[in-house]
Amino acid sequence: MFDNYFEIFLADTQEGREIHYNIRYQVYCEELGYEDSKKFPDQQEFDQWDPKDDQDQQSILFLVRLKHTKQWIGAMRLVHYNGHNLPLEENTSLNHAINSPAIEISRLCLVKDIRKPYLKNAYGIDENNTDENSPNTADEEGDSIKLFYSNPKVKSTIIWGLFHASSQYSIANNIKKWYLLTNRALARVIKRQGFRVEQVGASCEHRGQRAPYCFDVDEIQSNPIWDNFNNNYQLYSSLQQQEKTGNAVKYG
Repeated sequence: MFDNYFEIFLADTQEGREIHYNIRYQVYCEELGYEDSKKFPDQQEFDQWDPKDDQDQQSILFLVRLKHTKQWIGAMRLVHYNGHNLPLEENTSLNHAINSPAIEISRLCLVKDIRKPYLKNAYGIDENNTDENSPNTADEEGDSIKLFYSNPKVKSTIIWGLFHASSQYSIANNIKKWYLLTNRALARVIKRQGFRVEQVGASCEHRGQRAPYCFDVDEIQSNPIWDNFNNNYQLYSSLQQQEKTGNAVKYG
């Protein structure tokens, strides 16, 4: 389902990063009010954890767009553990030392057009409508794009698409652990999909009650959900080149 409607890009150029930061601005500044829009007059929400230039690999930025409209609809950031701390440790502490290559998943968000009508959930997931046993409206209705995007399961499908990109990146870069600071609602949705998620620190107040969770990359890879995700992420620089020359996009 995901591969038919969406595609993911690694923002490896300044233009790609600006699209990523603008999505975050839309969600965190304009829609949710989590960040002060006055601090970002260029409508680019970023912080000290983001890459400084094309050569900075401390953070990796992903983008999601709709295939049929080319609209950019989602973003996610991966921050490499640098031997000292992760972004989530600004708000809470872990109950263990990190002793293997790890990343933190952060700035995971979807734009308002995709999150409708579940605007109160920053991740675009209505946990009461993501039961894997519920009917899949998109499949039943075939090519009905309108019905597809009105299906609440689409929101969680985009999250799994971003997780798939993260898993492919992790394998290629020998990443063993993921960390995520999130609320219980998203943690439940992730567990419901069959992922083993361990809370690894105390809850904290950060845009609501949140807690740090840990995932094992090898265990993530064994989840049968990936049978439905065949495409890897693409490089934004290759998209730019394709638009100039008409050549095929290279995959990450």
